[in-house]
Amino acid sequence: MRSPAAIAAVLLTAALGQAAEPEIAVTHHQVRANGQILRYTAHAGLLPVRNNDTADIHAHIFFVAYTLDRAARQPARALTFIWNGGPGANSTLVHLSGFGPRRLKSADDPGVSSPPPAALEDNDATWLEFTDLVFVDPVGTGFSRPVKVEYGAEFYCTLGDIASVAEFVRVYRTHFNVFDGPLFLAGESYGTWRASGVAEALEKRGQRVSGVILISGGIQMGPVSPDPVRVALFAPNRAAAAFYHHKLAPELQRDEQATLKEVENWALSEYAPAWERRDQLSDAERDKIVAQLARFTGVDPSAIDRKTLSMTSPQFTAALLRDQKLQLGRYDMRLKGPAAPANPARNAIIMRYLRDDLQFKTDLAYQGIEEGFSPAPAAGRGGIGSRWVWDQVDKNQTTAVSNVGSGDGPPPAQPWLRRAMTLDPALKVFLVAGMYDSLNSCADNNYLVAHLRPEFRRNITQGCYRGGHMMYDTKEARYNLKRDAAAFIQNAGK
Repeated sequence: MRSPAAIAAVLLTAALGQAAEPEIAVTHHQVRANGQILRYTAHAGLLPVRNNDTADIHAHIFFVAYTLDRAARQPARALTFIWNGGPGANSTLVHLSGFGPRRLKSADDPGVSSPPPAALEDNDATWLEFTDLVFVDPVGTGFSRPVKVEYGAEFYCTLGDIASVAEFVRVYRTHFNVFDGPLFLAGESYGTWRASGVAEALEKRGQRVSGVILISGGIQMGPVSPDPVRVALFAPNRAAAAFYHHKLAPELQRDEQATLKEVENWALSEYAPAWERRDQLSDAERDKIVAQLARFTGVDPSAIDRKTLSMTSPQFTAALLRDQKLQLGRYDMRLKGPAAPANPARNAIIMRYLRDDLQFKTDLAYQGIEEGFSPAPAAGRGGIGSRWVWDQVDKNQTTAVSNVGSGDGPPPAQPWLRRAMTLDPALKVFLVAGMYDSLNSCADNNYLVAHLRPEFRRNITQGCYRGGHMMYDTKEARYNLKRDAAAFIQNAGK
């Protein structure tokens, strides 16, 4: 029989029109990783985001946390909050392909081998070896929801998203009383914006962040690379893709590193200056740049716009293998053909893992994998990404700067990370990119960091891996990224 207090709580919940969230599930596991047994505890559940003025719950955020089991007197471990991007993406990629203790089996090299049948395996490259992990689904993704439709606008915008995730970090640390260990934030793609913004928000509140890990999303330090440099420094990534597909001239196919260095030097010394004065070039100068760009990227010169002296990323991925009637992957230019369709077996394994292995018992639809009911007025509005409000810039600001070189993209970011590093000069950054990603450039990251002020530059570590946007899809890159992330967290957490 329920107690009077429990009955009152149910009645109050019903009166407010809010369903009570399931209890946070606690389970115990072990995996073999790197030749050792890791014993750990998993928590999976929802935590509230409340209006500070009224204490009313406006949303719930779903998370899966893994903490390594340890004796009571052992020192506190590092704690890393991790999310994907989108906006509108849940965390399953970084969670179950990248860094969690269990991962979906994949081909060792997606460019040359087919994926195995869908199944989970122990993740030998899990980051749980050196940090406790919290995988976060922002509002509108996974099991995370606003409690009322009208509250959605508070979260489906850049600044509201940052504020809500910063609040989630505070609530999680309070709920589990984890304030002693060093704190890290990690985001992928658009999630790098969220990580940088949350870092600033927490530092403003006096909550120290030891480090920020930025995966495949650049670095939010404000304008550093001029537009001509940004355009030009997509050439090395495209040269890497052309080298991989054997589309370069024989003399450029001999030594990959030498070729990429030659392309980078040409991009900075000749291509960027020419692009900057492209409207004043003679026909001979224009022809020379087009010919060199075609030679270094493996495309036919006709694929390059002679007026703009450039290709967008979609134009390049469509042009390189046009003779084979194939298009390169947007997120991994080693891949050929259309994007892989949704994999029902893979999705079913993810849902069984969350509901059965982790024991999070809910019939909510997991957004991004499952599809639930939407009332008719909302049915035609599309996903969270299509409704997103880019409120980090003035509404009259154009997207031109961000679109340069990539062919798409949001308005520019704010310099959240620069402001966070100014507030906390000890804050460290790990900047990561894949050399086959059509949307990011290792070379541009190098240029950007080299041109920052020394007090920022000395706190930034970089990694460039033989992979795409999700470089951890490739076994070699996954292990190398783990090695470098472990060294970063160890050093930054001191």
